Amino acid sequence: MKITAVKLKDLNKITKLEKKIFRKNAFSKKLLKKLILTSLLFLKLEIGVIKKKIIGFIIILKDKNNRANLINLLIDSKYHKNGFGTILLKTALTRLENKSMVFKKIILNVNVENLPAIRLYEKFNFKIIEKIEHYYYTGEDAYLMELNLRKIQKFNQGA
Repeated sequence: MKITAVKLKDLNKITKLEKKIFRKNAFSKKLLKKLILTSLLFLKLEIGVIKKKIIGFIIILKDKNNRANLINLLIDSKYHKNGFGTILLKTALTRLENKSMVFKKIILNVNVENLPAIRLYEKFNFKIIEKIEHYYYTGEDAYLMELNLRKIQKFNQGA
C-alpha cells in the first residue's frame, strides 16, 4: 500500500473510480483535471507492487474562508471495511497539519445516508454542523461537518 500525490497521468483511472462510486453525482473528468492541478492535497491510495491499482483518493482544497475543505474521499467498494478510509484520511490530515499555511478548521459535506462515512469522520472528531437539503445533483441531502484542526493532534497522539 502506498499513498502519494495524484498526477495528471492518473486522470483516467481517477475518473473511472469516481464514476464507479458516485455515479450521477461524480465529478467530471474536466473538473478532476483542474483539481489535480490546483488542490491543496489530492492523494491516491494504491495497492500492488508490480501492477499498481488505485483503490481510493482524497481531495482537499483551500476555500475562500481560509479553511481546508475536504471535497472528496472515496475507497473502491471492493475494499471497504479494511481500514483504508481511516489510513487515507489520517495521512491527509497529517500532511495538512504539516502545510505552511495555517488552517483553523476543515469542513466537508457528506450524504446523510452514508453512515459508514459519517462514522469515519466522527472517529476523527468531525462534528455535524447543519443539514443541507437537496445538496447533491440527484437531490439527496448532506450534512456539513467540521473539525477544529487542533483536535488532529489529539487524535494522532491517541491513535
